[in-house]
Amino acid sequence: MSKTVVILGAGWAGLPLAHKLLKYTVPKVTSGLKVILVSPNSHFFWNVAATRGLIPDEIPDDQLFLPIKPAFDQYSAEKFEFVLGKGDGIDSTASTVSIALNEGAQRSIHYDHLIIATGSRLTSNLPLKPLGSHETTIAAWADLKSRVQNSKSIVIAGAGATGVEVAGELAAKYGAEKEITLLISGDKPLEGTIASVRGCVEKDLKRLGVKLIYQARVTDAKETESGKQTEVTVSNGSTIVSDLYLPLYGIHTNTSFVPSGLLDTDGSIKLDEHMRAVGIDNVWGIGDVGNIEPKQLTVTDNQIVYLATALDAALTGAAAVSPYQPMNKTIIFLSLGRKMATGQIGNWKLFGFMVSYVKGRKLFVDTAEGYVGGKHLRHAAM
Repeated sequence: MSKTVVILGAGWAGLPLAHKLLKYTVPKVTSGLKVILVSPNSHFFWNVAATRGLIPDEIPDDQLFLPIKPAFDQYSAEKFEFVLGKGDGIDSTASTVSIALNEGAQRSIHYDHLIIATGSRLTSNLPLKPLGSHETTIAAWADLKSRVQNSKSIVIAGAGATGVEVAGELAAKYGAEKEITLLISGDKPLEGTIASVRGCVEKDLKRLGVKLIYQARVTDAKETESGKQTEVTVSNGSTIVSDLYLPLYGIHTNTSFVPSGLLDTDGSIKLDEHMRAVGIDNVWGIGDVGNIEPKQLTVTDNQIVYLATALDAALTGAAAVSPYQPMNKTIIFLSLGRKMATGQIGNWKLFGFMVSYVKGRKLFVDTAEGYVGGKHLRHAAM
């Protein structure tokens, strides 16, 4: 009897996982296997470049948003289906998932295996991650770029990787044309990295002209009476009025449709050592929705390769694979414009010129088409 694998989410994890199953596992399943990929977004958002892409005229939108369906036209309709919609409920007993289709209807799909790869979004819902449909995301993206262009002063809250990169990219592009302020909750940016990396980032941001405010958390943010600016109240008692306020801290996993019993207190899916939802053999999690690794893009390749192998074994009747081995090391590459960069692998600081050459020039935009087309992963072969 033919089997069905449903993958919810066509982002960094779900899309290449679908390609791997179609290329390598489908031919092995003699009874037949169909992969159904579900996403509310018709386009893949290459948001690793969003920190520069939000600057008008820096990166064309058609290089950041790539259509998904044409990338799967190489597979027959018997083996693959792309559904525009999002998960709306899971019945693990009946092995069915309810899909809220973009067109407004509901569809129930029976699965032999369900993979949840719905990712996460910024708490602020700024469009540096997909917001749902392509139309919704691209409209918010265009609005953000317009606001960046028209603002003379920009306040960024959150000095993690995204906040630091946005501050650096804006300052590298605009210099003294715009006042760029970065609010840092601690005594240095980029908490969680080694001291030499934090010090390098701090120095480079200052060289670019970014105003750094330390020990500062946002306690309130509201529009001014004119509606054209934002008044940001900071924990140190000060108030900053800016043309544009970008809260770039905090993420929420897109797991509201998942039964609460499968989630931890942070809203992440509780996964076992084989990346399955705890207590359920045929529901799996990958990427930001899971609780097994930090929610960072650098772990994605490792998880894709493992889960593709685990699913291959489950679908073909081969011996079960060994437990997943988390990377357990910090990997980060930061570019602050095209000329300044730094990074860390494990406890080693990377030379800035190396990161600038590998990432800073193009932010990997030149590899996006191959990734979406199933030709390669980010740093591994397909």
